[in-house]
Amino acid sequence: MIRSLLLIVCLQLSATLGMFSPAVELQIFRTRERNVYAPHLYADKIEFLATLENLPGARKKQSYWELSYQLYFIPEAKYYEALSHFPQGGYDPTPEEFPGKILLTSRRQKKTRLSTPEDRTLLLSGIDFKRKVPDVQRTMFGVLLTVWAVKIFDAEIKTTIYDSGIFITDACEPDPRDKKQAIARKTVYLTFHVTSKGTLNYSQRPRILAASQ
Repeated sequence: MIRSLLLIVCLQLSATLGMFSPAVELQIFRTRERNVYAPHLYADKIEFLATLENLPGARKKQSYWELSYQLYFIPEAKYYEALSHFPQGGYDPTPEEFPGKILLTSRRQKKTRLSTPEDRTLLLSGIDFKRKVPDVQRTMFGVLLTVWAVKIFDAEIKTTIYDSGIFITDACEPDPRDKKQAIARKTVYLTFHVTSKGTLNYSQRPRILAASQ
């Protein structure tokens, strides 16, 4: 039990300090009670919302954005079993190091019209979630794994950007009315930002509309 709690704390600190890049959206500190049955924290359907928040050459017709992604659910027991095998310190695991994951959706999309934030938004709604998770695995600390890869060509700075990675987030999220309580997560975000120097920033935070040009 102590080992599990230490792993949770380390992951939360690593997400804050950037040492464990896949672990994000760890929004509240919670003491983990193992395998607490919580089917109400699993949405029947979820949506995937990806945004290219900023692109210097967004108004150039030659600019384009390609995104491929897979969204998985990892049962709580399988997730923490995988963590127990990771080395201490900063570590970037691969998707293959999370056995027992359940594929929810897999997509590849290309956008060639990027002038506005709406043009640079990809939305996939109606993804079956709860139905794909066996009842016994609908516990409080299940997680969602996003595996992604992008190719972005910016015609303004004449740069092609390639990158890929994984993100991990809770299957539930804090209730906005009471951060100590949890509710079912209904949206998984993936947000990208290309700088004027051609570097790529990314997160699982929703886009900031005021910053989108």
